[in-house]
Amino acid sequence: MRNISKAIFLNTLVCTRLGWLLRNESRAEQLSGKELTLGEKFRIDQGIAVGRRARKIFSNGKLIDDINLELAASNTSRALKDSNISIIFEGTFLVDSFVAKADIIKRNPKGWHLIEVKSNLNNKSEFIDDMAYTAMVMDKSGIKLNYLSLFLISKEFRLGMSNEELFVELDQTKDVENRAEEFKPYWQHVNEMTGLSEKPESNLIFNCKKCMLFEKCLGKDFDNHIFEIPRLSKSKFDKLVESNIFSIENIPDNFPLTENQEKIRYAVKNKVPYISESLEKKLIKNIFWPAYYLDFETVMTVIPLYSDIAPYTQLPTQYSIHKCTSLGIIENHFEYLADPSKDSRREIAENLINDLNNEGSIIIYSNFEKTIVNSLIREFYDIADDLKKIIDRMVDLEKIIRKNFYHPGFHGSTSIKKTLPVIVPDMSYDEFSISEGDSAMAAFAYLAQGKYNNKEAEKIKKDLLTYCKQDTLAMVKLHEKLLSFVR
Repeated sequence: MRNISKAIFLNTLVCTRLGWLLRNESRAEQLSGKELTLGEKFRIDQGIAVGRRARKIFSNGKLIDDINLELAASNTSRALKDSNISIIFEGTFLVDSFVAKADIIKRNPKGWHLIEVKSNLNNKSEFIDDMAYTAMVMDKSGIKLNYLSLFLISKEFRLGMSNEELFVELDQTKDVENRAEEFKPYWQHVNEMTGLSEKPESNLIFNCKKCMLFEKCLGKDFDNHIFEIPRLSKSKFDKLVESNIFSIENIPDNFPLTENQEKIRYAVKNKVPYISESLEKKLIKNIFWPAYYLDFETVMTVIPLYSDIAPYTQLPTQYSIHKCTSLGIIENHFEYLADPSKDSRREIAENLINDLNNEGSIIIYSNFEKTIVNSLIREFYDIADDLKKIIDRMVDLEKIIRKNFYHPGFHGSTSIKKTLPVIVPDMSYDEFSISEGDSAMAAFAYLAQGKYNNKEAEKIKKDLLTYCKQDTLAMVKLHEKLLSFVR
């Protein structure tokens, strides 16, 4: 059984079963054997990089880097008692099976100053909870905190600036102290509930929808759970649960649903796709040929990759275009991959204008491509008119599906990763080295940071082009196959 971490404590307050699972099951069991994706690893790496930069602001700090928690807690205690040490990084506190790590603590005349470092631009209420848990454990360990602050990423930071300029500091003392007092009465309760020999019973609550373990828990016995109803309000959810209705097919015909929600109930209950009368018109008659199927990939990092770029600026890095003379008939394919060593937005904009010509519809999937082109319009005024013409030609295939078609196999989502296996089952990303957007972003960022040798870099570039090309080919096939449901 694990020690109680911040995640275990906070999740137990929401759901005792989730807290129990997090404490008693191995990480492998929680993830059902799934390994971290490249995108998930990259997010972890970004957090580590931000933490290191925060530490560099303070000189002569003592880093507690012991892997063993007991040893780390012991060394932290020793450092706290040493008057020659005024700053401690990653201080570890272990008391009554509760463990907490403090990013930075600074000694001052009246006690200690706790600094929580976040790789976020904006403050969130959940950060108060994070800090309150750490403050509570430190208080139980006999540490007097008299100042608590939060380091967030500065929107004004640019590559080459100092580490001090990377952060903005917010005083959170009052809010954190108040929340820590609210947490203290649950200390024994959390320890007892997560320490039970058997998994505690749990009731379905609205928060279950976002739970990473829902499919292993209360959702495991349902193929069409009510959470698959899009934009299901809490009030409607509560009414369904009160009536012991957990599956879409059991929702009564007279239960009030929106028009879009009713489409899904109809399709699931009757085990047939919902097809609107307008679908054929949207798929064919509103498309001007030749049509260009467009997909972008982007990169977005907390520490800018290039000069004059703000943290978390979304930069387009590549695109794929399939040109079709008519439905399903591919005439040509265009692609672009940016040079990772520089900001290539101007080049990507000019190539995009050239490859899309000045004719036909541009098929996209979701509003993402429109957002990216609008960002290029704001950046390059001299070619803005040509880019605006691209916007005017765009047709959102996902929007057409969302309003006019629903298959029970979508399970509540119209993302291409959900619709493609249902509509075009012979197409797959399973064998691809890069198979989703977050990993594509991470791969490009690592290229820009010089993390790969020449041979590895060339393979990654090919993998990126292959993945993006599959996305637009998937749109071509999806568009074609959808029409077969109408005919």
